[in-house]
Amino acid sequence: MGDNANLSQKVISSRKSSLILYRTKGLIYDKNLQPIAGNQKCYYMVVDPRNFQRESLDDLENICDEEREDLLQKLGKETPFVVKCKNKPPQIEGATIYEGEERYSGIASHLLGYLDSDGQLGLSGIEKEFSDYLGLFSTEVGIQYSADALGGIIPPNGLEEQKENPSKNGLILTLDKEWCVALEEAMKQHIEKGAAVILDCKSGEMKSICSRPDYEEERISDYLESTEGELINRALSSQAVGSVFKIILAACALERGLEGFTYSCSGGIVISDQTIACHNHSGHGALGLADAFANSCNSYFIALGQMLGYPCIKEMAERFGFGEQIEIIGSIKASAGIFPEEGGGLALANLSIGQGKLMASPLQIARMTATVANGGILPDITVYEGLYLSGKIKKSGEGRQGVRILSEEVARKLQSFCIQTVEKGTGADAKPSKGNAGGKTSSAQTGIFKNEKEQLNVYFTGFYPAEDPQYVITVFAEDGISGGKTCGPVFREICDFIGENCLTE
Repeated sequence: MGDNANLSQKVISSRKSSLILYRTKGLIYDKNLQPIAGNQKCYYMVVDPRNFQRESLDDLENICDEEREDLLQKLGKETPFVVKCKNKPPQIEGATIYEGEERYSGIASHLLGYLDSDGQLGLSGIEKEFSDYLGLFSTEVGIQYSADALGGIIPPNGLEEQKENPSKNGLILTLDKEWCVALEEAMKQHIEKGAAVILDCKSGEMKSICSRPDYEEERISDYLESTEGELINRALSSQAVGSVFKIILAACALERGLEGFTYSCSGGIVISDQTIACHNHSGHGALGLADAFANSCNSYFIALGQMLGYPCIKEMAERFGFGEQIEIIGSIKASAGIFPEEGGGLALANLSIGQGKLMASPLQIARMTATVANGGILPDITVYEGLYLSGKIKKSGEGRQGVRILSEEVARKLQSFCIQTVEKGTGADAKPSKGNAGGKTSSAQTGIFKNEKEQLNVYFTGFYPAEDPQYVITVFAEDGISGGKTCGPVFREICDFIGENCLTE
């Protein structure tokens, strides 16, 4: 009888059960080899229902991501379970704390994408594009314990962590983690729905990208029927354009020797027996190209557009890439947008100020701005730097040569118009604390009304520093007041961040 009891105890003791704390994949690094997906510190708690005190339920609910009903259901069983904690949790009787990793840090979420519920298959963004490669370096971290017939923990054996060192292999992006954090913070402060992009205007490298509203990777199913568009990458999606398109008109005018064209704005202009109002209903008076650009005078640019004609404007816009997708990497592309077909005088008037059917992505607007900032070369946009394997960096080897589409003289003139816009035009709210910048504001009609007021999509796009442009920052917001008032502060704060942390004297 004693031998049988000993044998039974040995059988019970040898029954091992396990729990997965978390899974890892290959890392995604920024260009400074700082992990931006994977290796983000967090905590996991293994809860033993048999020893957990129900009076601690409120504490458990406050420190983890699970709903109370789900916790109660799990606590009603015998088997231990894992919860991820938002911060380092306090000691709770019946629970064991493990320091571990989570994948995301809350930056560039829409570009990086997300994984399936098992944390292995990439479903969107970079995670999807490189899912097979990153999956080569997957590991599991878990715990093992002696279990009885009901799956409960047999005391006093406790929990034993089963851990292999996660791989450091992965891929490298051109993003900069510190820049991403700065952009996320500025956007959260000022913009509820919108997007922003920061580019190196010479190389076309993406330094940061942000789309709002953001999402939590653990709650993807909750967003599928949402009307807020949390999963949409607004930085790569088509948006109404507005007055940033006046850069195209100004480039046309400069190439055709029309810099001296003047027009007297009385608050509106009549086209095809219809009056199109300028945003300054009192009128700007007589303006030349530079002042009309700085003050974003609709009347002037509509008159200019009538002189230039549709074919001229279309040819210039196509040079800048309007109407074409921007290939970022693999299947990740920015929308081609819409470039409207030729119409009558009213359609041309709308096109001349970026209204009507014209659509483009914020990344396209950033690329247009970068072309002006770098002296007339349309840059290739890239976000892929290379691979990180066995402690070595393997560069992509891809060339980043852009194409010259404007003369340097025309580009320099456009830069001066942009600088004047910030110095004494509609972009005054975007003026940095250190040095100066150049840019263009935009307020685009959308045809969407809320509380009997039309929603405006607004932009500020520009370059910094003004004297030797290095970076382009494009900020877009849905339902904004104006490009200067809504987006200008984000632009200014990023310029100040760059000026304080990234520029040498």
